[in-house]
Amino acid sequence: MSVTILPYIDESKTVSQTSSVKADAVSAAASKNTTAFREILEAEKRACAAMAVDAMIAESSTGGVTGDAIQKMLGFRPQAVSGSGSVSGTVNPGSDTTSLQETSGSGDGETASGTDSTSAASGSSNASTKGVSGCPKSLEDDFQEAAATYHVDENLLKAVAKAESGFDASATSSAGAMGVMQLMPSTAKSLGIQNAYNAHDNIMGGAKILSQNLSRYDGDISLALAGYNAGCGNVDKYGGIPPFEETENYVKKVLKYYKEAQG
Repeated sequence: MSVTILPYIDESKTVSQTSSVKADAVSAAASKNTTAFREILEAEKRACAAMAVDAMIAESSTGGVTGDAIQKMLGFRPQAVSGSGSVSGTVNPGSDTTSLQETSGSGDGETASGTDSTSAASGSSNASTKGVSGCPKSLEDDFQEAAATYHVDENLLKAVAKAESGFDASATSSAGAMGVMQLMPSTAKSLGIQNAYNAHDNIMGGAKILSQNLSRYDGDISLALAGYNAGCGNVDKYGGIPPFEETENYVKKVLKYYKEAQG
């Protein structure tokens, strides 16, 4: 009897093992299909999100959605692409700005404007009555030194600082721009600034950039400010102030503060 039964027992084990292997294969295939489905689903979600952002940017041109609202939602200022409704988020290369800049812009160490930080210094009892309103007395010496070092009008530097941060040395934009003149980390590093929240170093850095822009554009303040905000590459490309709403408003704002200071 044992000689007859044992072969059947062995065959039974073989069948059992084969079924187990097939079950494992089916399970692995199901797992692979689930993973692939999830990847496709995630890709579709990203595509839908991108389309939603594009739609908001297109709508912003009609005034339906503001650029600031988009910036706060995304955490960065989207990049406007000339002749197209599509956008991509970017920070100026070689600069630390939340400003609009096209891919072709070179970036020249510009800083960020339109920061959503608020100034604790503006309107303070410590504010200086000299020049641009709202400048803290504690920063007067820093602005004077920067103006003398880089041969830039002191009131112009203050006007930029007021527009950028409201003279707040601790200000940080949603894109990471820092301090009084809103220097991005890479810009601060390129200028040799170790602590961008140090008001003196930050103001000196911003003054250097503005001085370089003024030299580049033969003293044209509007173009120098546009380069500070949107990148000199964009100024060169468009042959003037780039057609970016933020940049146009920024230049007007700084010039307003500057003219008011001049009386």
